Amino acid sequence: MFNTPAFIYLATVLPPIILGLIIWKSDKFPEPGKFLVTAFLLGVSIFLPLDFLILIAENHIGPMLGLNMTDYNLYQRGENDEGFTIGAHAFMHFFRAAFLEEGLKFALLIFICVKLEALDEPIDAIVYGASIGLGYAAMENLFYLYAPDAWSLETVTMRYYPLIMHLGFGVVMGWLLSQSLFDEPSRFKRRFLIVLSLSIPVIYHGVYNFYYTYAVFPILTFILIISIIFWVRREQLKKITETEHKYMPAASDIVISYSLSLTLVVIAVASAIYYS
Repeated sequence: MFNTPAFIYLATVLPPIILGLIIWKSDKFPEPGKFLVTAFLLGVSIFLPLDFLILIAENHIGPMLGLNMTDYNLYQRGENDEGFTIGAHAFMHFFRAAFLEEGLKFALLIFICVKLEALDEPIDAIVYGASIGLGYAAMENLFYLYAPDAWSLETVTMRYYPLIMHLGFGVVMGWLLSQSLFDEPSRFKRRFLIVLSLSIPVIYHGVYNFYYTYAVFPILTFILIISIIFWVRREQLKKITETEHKYMPAASDIVISYSLSLTLVVIAVASAIYYS
């Protein structure tokens, strides 16, 4: 029963939906369901531009840096034990995975979700960020079902770790961004928070992928998710009304966010190449 295709599909897709519903219900003033479904589907759609960007990264950017991405990909598939290099490993996980994936999530959150009138309090940014992350995680889990050893309950269970991580990246991104939208900070602090809302998920994602320590990161991330939601929920309960004044991010803030995040990724990859 537990190894049947129907059960495997349900075990892969249902957890992101259930987690999304739990976070949605944690909001005292819940967002319209249609907007959350849209955010979830936007997360799913990330795979379309991501595949194109991955091709550019592996076939052009990596080789430009002197990295043999072909041998590294063969190593990942277990077909070439000598294909591993620390530089290619860092590039794959900090740039190809972390920067591209989190950069696309950030774009959806800040260019689409933030502009919604329904996003009118701090917890809303967290809910939308989580929805985008869960949508991406659901699609990623389905994608991994096509791996040769995917059709087992053990393999599907292991996919719950990245699920928690993508949820965590979305929650942290939404939380930091919400502090810049609603807390009336100074211009410098607002820009700083917008930068952090992208750079911290990128670096956290890159470190997680680079070390791939299953037992540590998902547990810490789950605790972080609960802590953020509990704190924001407590602040929300102090309010009488829902709507707050919202500061829209300037184009320069977004450019700086991507630039600094990419700079941190370059430093991480360059350090790995230098010390390898």
